[in-house]
Amino acid sequence: MKLNRRGFLKGVSFAAAPLVLPGCTALTFSSNEKIRVAVIGLGRIATSFEIPCVLNRPDLARIVAVCDLDSRRVDFAKSNIEKAYREKGLAGYTVDTYSDYKAVCARKDVDAVMLCLPDFWHALVASTAICSGKAVWLQKPFTQTIKEGRLLANLAKKYSTVMQVGSQQRSWNQFQGVCEAVQNGVIGKVKSVQVGIGLDKAGGIAAAEPVPATFDYATWLGPTDPTVPYNWTRCHTQDLKKITSRPGWIQLAPYGWGMITNWGAHHLDIARWGLGAVGPEGVCGTCEWMDMSGGKLWNVHTTYDLHYSFNGGKTDVHVCNKYQNGVKFIGENGDWLFCTRGAVKVTASDPDVPVRPGRLGPMAASRPSLLPKLKPMKGPATQNHVDNWLEAVKANDPSMTVTNALGGHLSTAMCSLGQMCMELGRGKSSFSLKWDAAKEMTGNASADALMKPFARDKYDLKVNLKEFGLDFDEVMKG
Repeated sequence: MKLNRRGFLKGVSFAAAPLVLPGCTALTFSSNEKIRVAVIGLGRIATSFEIPCVLNRPDLARIVAVCDLDSRRVDFAKSNIEKAYREKGLAGYTVDTYSDYKAVCARKDVDAVMLCLPDFWHALVASTAICSGKAVWLQKPFTQTIKEGRLLANLAKKYSTVMQVGSQQRSWNQFQGVCEAVQNGVIGKVKSVQVGIGLDKAGGIAAAEPVPATFDYATWLGPTDPTVPYNWTRCHTQDLKKITSRPGWIQLAPYGWGMITNWGAHHLDIARWGLGAVGPEGVCGTCEWMDMSGGKLWNVHTTYDLHYSFNGGKTDVHVCNKYQNGVKFIGENGDWLFCTRGAVKVTASDPDVPVRPGRLGPMAASRPSLLPKLKPMKGPATQNHVDNWLEAVKANDPSMTVTNALGGHLSTAMCSLGQMCMELGRGKSSFSLKWDAAKEMTGNASADALMKPFARDKYDLKVNLKEFGLDFDEVMKG
């Protein structure tokens, strides 16, 4: 069946119609009422992406609260947001400040929360937000482990949460156009997909430093090892002039897994979207790891060469650092369609994505006649993505978001499977894992153990759920 644009976008949504459950209040807004938004996590992405995009829509929303464990970032965000609203004619507008995300989620007058946190904090904060009846924006990758992702997807379904995952490429014309064309059979059956996700560089400093008085480092460590020494390269810069710089934790396990979940959450999401698949049947491959000599701290993979199997092994998704950053779908007869951001970066501190001579532009094809016709995009993809979420929140319609909880989980699970393959394959020329997408199991005890949620003391999803009268195992059953 040939898909048109409206049918294609509608067809990728997995959410059911809104449902009101005990303990949750359905969001309703009058024609003039604004969505009251709280932003939790105030670093690079919040400063350069989420906050500006909400500020651009005073007709739909107001930022009423901000929260972070670094009080300097809280004060910085509060000052900038209040100034922006004053410039929009809202004299005397004030923003409330917090360090405790649970206090934010407990506010009855907060309708929606934007979660812009280190990856290993996603599940803890998002679970509380969902159970508190909030609409949720959650940055990618969806969660740090596969079982965390399944839990959030089940909670979002249970509470009919209006959720958007920050995978803004789903709101970007060239990615939408290529995926639609692939699903419409423009290149025939897909034989392979080539994915390039860039490279991280070694760095960071392992030496201990004094913890800044303005930063709650002990809480920041959350469910991870509480004994590791502080160094700003483990967390984020204290220089507010560089707040949009890339934080160290992205390149440092267990807080982040590196490019496989960083850019992988974008491009593997597009690969899965174009294939119209729930997930792979397995993955095999290898990688190299960062040089940690000389007191360097960061420890994730560098080069990588992974093969994901789809369609009974008939379709190979090859993720390799030798490919240009982007996604190329190759058909059974050799025709192909390619999409990428080109040289566009979310923030200036992202690794460069140079478009060198011979490299393909944002959208390309083996033959010009294969290029789908695209409608002009109104505004940048980041703004489109936030607008899509705000409009869904206003309508209280989970089906409106282009990247909802289940979609975010399935794409991040694909990334996590690759990370697990690389981790368990240390010292080997190659390693392979099978994947049962229905049961979300590998059959490998060591791999299945890596899927468990992060937990330590009070930083535990079981503790969070018990606060809402929920049992972890029951929620995991769906």
